[in-house]
Amino acid sequence: MPSRRVRKVHELDKIPTSGKIRFSHNKLSTWLHCHLRYKLYYVDKLQPKRKDANLQIGDITHKLLDLWNKGELKSEHLGDLETQVQKLYPFNEGDESYQVAVEAANLVVGYVRQYENEPLKVVSSEVHMQTELPDYILYARLDGLARTDDKRLWRLEYKTTKKMDSYYLNGLKAGLQGAIYDYVVEENFKEKLSGTIYSLLVKTQVPQFPRAFAPINRPAIKRMHETCQGVLRDIQKGDFYPSSACLNYGRDCDFKILCDNDTLENREAFYTKRSEDPVIVDENKKESEV
Repeated sequence: MPSRRVRKVHELDKIPTSGKIRFSHNKLSTWLHCHLRYKLYYVDKLQPKRKDANLQIGDITHKLLDLWNKGELKSEHLGDLETQVQKLYPFNEGDESYQVAVEAANLVVGYVRQYENEPLKVVSSEVHMQTELPDYILYARLDGLARTDDKRLWRLEYKTTKKMDSYYLNGLKAGLQGAIYDYVVEENFKEKLSGTIYSLLVKTQVPQFPRAFAPINRPAIKRMHETCQGVLRDIQKGDFYPSSACLNYGRDCDFKILCDNDTLENREAFYTKRSEDPVIVDENKKESEV
């Protein structure tokens, strides 16, 4: 492998004031997939200027469902989705992003009408939280929290997908993201979490799959901590080499251009600087809502 493909840096990341690196699911999975992608995104703070339409649909769907959980998107609004989209995303009607937003809004309609009649109390919409461990910080952005009639606490997770099968659902149940989120919730609320309610939104206008209740996976949480320790040790070595697995969800990696030819011209033409997502932990809100 040519030496130019190996990247070393002394400053690992912009870390919290405690001096510890903050791990999210995206940060961990990015490192596990490709060390060079991790450097370009989390160290160099680069992001593509254009976002894939499929990813936009997921983002917009989550925002609309967050409004629904907050009570800010009512049933009577569902017949006038374009007005709702214009309020959230004031694009011109001919703009590609506007069309993506309308498509995402149409996806949400059938699902929220189904959720409306369920015996499930949503006690928190989207919430940011983190917990500090001896060597690192774990961060989670939850889609929501809910209680069933028996008062048990559940984590809500919404996923948009092209198709639904048991393989996909089983991957979610045993995955790294779920383990991080479950652990952070229990650490913050000091209450046993029953598990996760997965709401899988297949990209058609007709709901294809009901909510799936999955009990908390404690072995996955144990593996998650072992993964965090291993990734932390690897990052401290500072070897940011590329992966050969350049396809992600069936498409080229967002940073393949720089992996092939990292020049200032390519950085300026195809990428822009990004900022970190805020971490919001409101102790009073946590206790009052849950």
